[in-house]
Amino acid sequence: MLASLTLALALSSPMTLVGEADLRVLFWPVYQVSLYSPDGRYHPDQYPLVLSIDYQRNISNSQLLKSTQDEWQRLGVCQQAPCEQWLAELAALWPDVKKGDQLRFVAESEDKGVFFFNGQRLGEVEDSADIAEQFLAIWLSPQARFPKQRRELLGMR
Repeated sequence: MLASLTLALALSSPMTLVGEADLRVLFWPVYQVSLYSPDGRYHPDQYPLVLSIDYQRNISNSQLLKSTQDEWQRLGVCQQAPCEQWLAELAALWPDVKKGDQLRFVAESEDKGVFFFNGQRLGEVEDSADIAEQFLAIWLSPQARFPKQRRELLGMR
């Protein structure tokens, strides 16, 4: 109950599902990801947005960080942004995840967001030149690694 209240207080308006998608590697499920916005539609550069990741396997903190770094490098984010600083911030926040855990990111603006783990507030990232926008880009960028997943998240089935 307290976790739901903490999350609700982090949001300034009710959120509506935009879309959801599953990530599988070969036959193994990795996670289900969902995107929420105030009106149930995705508008680039419009906040707040909520990205919710429901894990379907165990993944260590170091694996999460490595995957994030790999995606930022692939998207070219690290050529223009302080990736090492961002990764250090995320390393301090993110736990290891187990099957059934949920990591939720509430992006309040392009440069500010709050992470929740199983409904409990982990902490926020802010004042970091578009960190929230670049974290969301892993799934929402037109160059996202998984285009089908991106389309489903954006409600474009």
